[in-house]
Amino acid sequence: MVTDPDAVLALLKDPNVETQQIVTATGTPREEAGRAARLVHGIARAKAEEVATLPPVLALALLRAALAARRADMLAAATTHASKDVAKEAKRGLHVLKSRGVSVPEPARPAPVAAPAATPAEPPPPCYVSSIDSQGERAVWIARHVPGRGVEVAQVVVSDVNGLVELQIGMLGRKEYRAFAKDLSERGRNMGVLEIDRDRAKGLVAEARRRNEASGKAPPEGADAWLGRIGPAAQVEDPSARFAEMSDGEERAAVESSGGLHELPLLRGWLAEENELRALAQKLDEIAVSALYVDDRQRAEQSARVMTEAVDAAFAGERRARWASRLFAVAAHLADGGDEVHAGQAAAVTRALARGDAPSRIPFARLLVEKAFPSVASASQAAVDPAAPLIVSPR
Repeated sequence: MVTDPDAVLALLKDPNVETQQIVTATGTPREEAGRAARLVHGIARAKAEEVATLPPVLALALLRAALAARRADMLAAATTHASKDVAKEAKRGLHVLKSRGVSVPEPARPAPVAAPAATPAEPPPPCYVSSIDSQGERAVWIARHVPGRGVEVAQVVVSDVNGLVELQIGMLGRKEYRAFAKDLSERGRNMGVLEIDRDRAKGLVAEARRRNEASGKAPPEGADAWLGRIGPAAQVEDPSARFAEMSDGEERAAVESSGGLHELPLLRGWLAEENELRALAQKLDEIAVSALYVDDRQRAEQSARVMTEAVDAAFAGERRARWASRLFAVAAHLADGGDEVHAGQAAAVTRALARGDAPSRIPFARLLVEKAFPSVASASQAAVDPAAPLIVSPR
């Protein structure tokens, strides 16, 4: 670490040196390093009392600049610095200026120590979450103030199957975090990124960590220590409890129009599981070259049949409950973002799956498969019903 005042002053003066380099060289907080650089560059106009609150290694460098600029008032202000070395250097500087004929003020007397005034607690920084994807994963960003260092930001990826799967932690200054949060909100729109309550953010991560035990997947290194630092988390509310069933007509209309959900940015990338799509692709390839079919119409009709079977197979067994859980999470996320109409559609699809409705008769479910084979879906529907351009027409 650089401690020589002249070397530190050279870093502060150099316009080509970034603040992070000063932080690394001096071991001081980013905000303080940036403030010291600004004071050095504006030494003629800098407030004298600013030096008194700088970390010692930066204050000593600033005093060298103050001496060169004949800022006796700044040197006098530093005589009460908490660091004895800084106070001593300030008095030495005053003596040097006085010997050069400069009028210097009397060194400031230490103010009587008063009991610190109670200050209101600083509100915690905001937290964010993305919508869940078709693989059951979502990102959570949890930030907290770390006194003297800035804002600790943790980016966590959680899975409804494997648990807590990824953890990255970084430290930002308060201004940097505000810029990061703004950028996250703007660039994360396609992921449906929303600001959420801190307790809910911690609850999502804690719930995922418990899932690691069931999945057998080890959490990232340091995850448990970090969870201990952010404190206990409340139980996450079941999103299904937020949505009451609609009337029969409304429920039916919501399910019938559910294909339009795939037009939303946060659902545009949703597809059935990869192994299901791969198996379907193999069957479609076999149909395309098989001599069992005399013309393209027969091939298209058979393609339509195997695609319908693939949709129902994609929701077989425990996968139906898993898709339903993900859709309820999407419904809650849409509602949190103010999109009640699409939230209601997603919840209606989930209830249809829970009732045991055939997935191949639910537009949203069909498109999870058909989106991966758009040309086959179009040709199959044309063969079955020439008036309809698609098997399911998204609204």
